[in-house]
Amino acid sequence: MKLRRHRVVTASLFFFILHSSYFIGAARAQDVPTSGRAFLSDILNKPLNARAAALGNTFVATQNDPNTLFSNPAAISSIVIADSDRMNDISVSYSHYILDINEGAIVYEHPVPQGVLFAGNFAAGVQYFSGGSSTQADNTGQTLGTFSTGDVALLLAYSSTASNGLHYGVTAKVVSSSLVAGSSVQDYSATWMAADLGLYYEWAKERMTFGLSVLNLGTELSQYAGVSEPVGPNVQFGATIRPEHLPLTLGLDFHNITRDREGRNLFYAFDDFSVGGEFVLGKVVRLRFGYENELRHQLNVPAGSGLAGFSGGVGLHIKRYDIDFAIDDEGLDFTPFVRFGLRTDL
Repeated sequence: MKLRRHRVVTASLFFFILHSSYFIGAARAQDVPTSGRAFLSDILNKPLNARAAALGNTFVATQNDPNTLFSNPAAISSIVIADSDRMNDISVSYSHYILDINEGAIVYEHPVPQGVLFAGNFAAGVQYFSGGSSTQADNTGQTLGTFSTGDVALLLAYSSTASNGLHYGVTAKVVSSSLVAGSSVQDYSATWMAADLGLYYEWAKERMTFGLSVLNLGTELSQYAGVSEPVGPNVQFGATIRPEHLPLTLGLDFHNITRDREGRNLFYAFDDFSVGGEFVLGKVVRLRFGYENELRHQLNVPAGSGLAGFSGGVGLHIKRYDIDFAIDDEGLDFTPFVRFGLRTDL
């Protein structure tokens, strides 16, 4: 009976906030003359690690990966480490774009055994984005110096199991963003405080997983030169399936489900989807592919979209190390963005 009450309270609280997030998003969309994808805080919704990027950002229902901290905190408690003498998990990710623009993340996960207060899994993470440095000039072309652009987020998450196969999780995070740092004229920076909520369910009999998360429920602590900017929410739903007798896991995610439809029909809310697949070839090699529909639409120009929205990668599982590489194209000409990830248990 106690377990049943625990499940009911967990589910009721989550869906209350999920229901509320729709009205929060709608209210903010009316106040700001841009769509829900146009905010600088959307840096929080990008696939930061190589595996997620290769899978087209289909990571809401992914299991056994500490980087689900950024997409669905509930899935953190699905992590299983084969060696019982090694309990912790650490992951380092790095992505290089063009020139001196890059981003990365570090995640550390630690399980708390049953019988201990707050039994479950804790995870802490740091993510950053560096836009590099640029030359600053006045309206006459006179050089005034240089300035830089960047974002940093600190995250702390907790995840546990409500019942057999059902997991829940919550993340608290603080984000600092600088549009113009080091400027001789004026610095433009802002700070947010936000939370993520998630549910994750593993249907072992059918070899399927399901994930539901509400990301970036928060508020501004400081603003860009007094200009207010919404923070989330980003409501996501995803599922994966491993067909029997096939070394393949397929995933489908829907992002920004509650975004403003901008006067379009209901199906517009589901147009922001991604698909991905991962082949397991023996004990070492994993081949991955992905597609992001919204990204391809955003980069649709008269000259063509090229391979925008498509991605691929390879993973190597060597003893207790996972080494991941990914490549994707986000431009008209094929400009590959190379991503690297390393994961191990401690």
